[in-house]
Amino acid sequence: MSRIRNEQGFLLLTAMIFLFFITNMMLAVAASYESHYRSYDELKIAYLNQTKSILLSLKENKNHAIK
Repeated sequence: MSRIRNEQGFLLLTAMIFLFFITNMMLAVAASYESHYRSYDELKIAYLNQTKSILLSLKENKNHAIK
């Protein structure tokens, strides 16, 4: 310990490096989470649009059958 004269500066540097890595890891997790659920939202919209088009085509077929 006699070689390290300014222990508080060393601890501050270590804490800053640790904070940098933890922050980057949390940002990566958040970006992954957002990307994952964005794809679910896009699938939901695609399925809703497909359902709407199927229901419209069934309605049109029913109207043609009545005439």
